Amino acid sequence: MKNLYLCPHCHSNLNPSVKIVLVASHRQRKGLILLSPQLGNFQFVIDDHVAEVVKAGTKVKFSCPVCAADLTSGLNRDFAEIYLDSPDKKPRRMLFSRSFGTHATFVDKGDVTATYGEDVEDYDRINFFGS
Repeated sequence: MKNLYLCPHCHSNLNPSVKIVLVASHRQRKGLILLSPQLGNFQFVIDDHVAEVVKAGTKVKFSCPVCAADLTSGLNRDFAEIYLDSPDKKPRRMLFSRSFGTHATFVDKGDVTATYGEDVEDYDRINFFGS
């Protein structure tokens, strides 16, 4: 079963095909970004218009391509937040770094937080989900 990613605001499917589709913006530049739906895979494709102005460490704003809601997490502004649908149909929060080049993703799995990426240890003292 493929992972299904949802907007936390409008609950639209963010990966209707093989990639997660979001809008990325920085400094008045806006374009689409395609992310891998495979947890721990940090490969992406980004619009050249946005890629021209981002470098390592740049904070990118992500938004929903359907409702245009800002996906910056209320739990930690350094992260974007979307939902990962689960087999029990209770969406789980998924936070991923907004800093270009930082590989850190956190998924709330109820009683445990799953982590992905070589940069997660930089955030080991942050309690994202109250667990």
